[in-house]
Amino acid sequence: MKVDKSNPNKPIIVAIIANSIIAISKGVGYIFSGSTALLSETIHSIADVLNQSLLLIGVKRGQKGETELLNYGHSQERFFWNLLSAVGIFVLGCGVTVYHGIHQLLSKEKYIETDTSIQLIIMLILFVSLIAELFSFSVAINEIKLEAKIRNKDFWEYLNNAIDPSISAIFWEDFGAILGIAFAFIGILLTNITGDTTFDSVASILIGLLMGYIAVHLAIENKKFLIDRSIPQFEMNQILGTLKENKIITSFEDIKSIVLGPERLKIRFKLNLDINILFKQDIDLLVEELKSLGVKDIQSEKLRELIKNYNKSLFIKREITLKDIEKTLTDKVSNLKHIDII
Repeated sequence: MKVDKSNPNKPIIVAIIANSIIAISKGVGYIFSGSTALLSETIHSIADVLNQSLLLIGVKRGQKGETELLNYGHSQERFFWNLLSAVGIFVLGCGVTVYHGIHQLLSKEKYIETDTSIQLIIMLILFVSLIAELFSFSVAINEIKLEAKIRNKDFWEYLNNAIDPSISAIFWEDFGAILGIAFAFIGILLTNITGDTTFDSVASILIGLLMGYIAVHLAIENKKFLIDRSIPQFEMNQILGTLKENKIITSFEDIKSIVLGPERLKIRFKLNLDINILFKQDIDLLVEELKSLGVKDIQSEKLRELIKNYNKSLFIKREITLKDIEKTLTDKVSNLKHIDII
């Protein structure tokens, strides 16, 4: 069955557009209502837009090719921008929001008079925001499902071991945004019913703590790649399976691998080749030539020349074989860009 190719940039772009619209809507709602929870949600959406923009910058910069200074390209740069995005969520989202919520909670003005028409507008804004977030979330989910299907994994297994942390970041940011809207809705609703701003303040604090948790989770995920995470098991199984199918290869060992980026993997290993298969034709040719010349009567210079040509032939044959092995591996795993065979 044919599996469509995923587009990892699509969820990021959709999320930036959706959260930009949502941030403006929530900001307008905050200006009219003064709700702490809605301010927290506004900050949440602004943080999401900024952080998702950083993700997109990382993707674009990570696609730059090799240079004299960076022989393996810029692929790992996207992990730096992803980590910067996580830090931004923690500082701007968690820090500011929790501080504002606590400040409001400790304020002497605990009770407010509510305007029904304004509150209805706020609820409408939250509802529209929820629809937009759900759309963005569904796009991220579809991309993850597509990648999981390609790798024969279930949804959560792929999400927890994704080779591209940008997709994971969008998923968790959208998931957090949906929960944040739910917290804000409950906090504002209870504040409207009771007139007590404590509910609004607590909602703000919960939204901030939620963003803090997501930020820490994403930072840990990106740390794996910044300290040279090995190739995921799916791609590694494809590589090892291809090597095992080659009859010339007797064994392989000392395997080391690195994820330089979602589209750039590197592997290093030692190969042991079956000499009887690899050099059989060359050995037979040498034997026949020695027989035709008469081994006993052959001159030293002629023997040296034969051995020299024989060694050269063996070396060329081995190099050609290794090139064929490399091509077979890159045909099987398209993002395997660097292969070191020793």
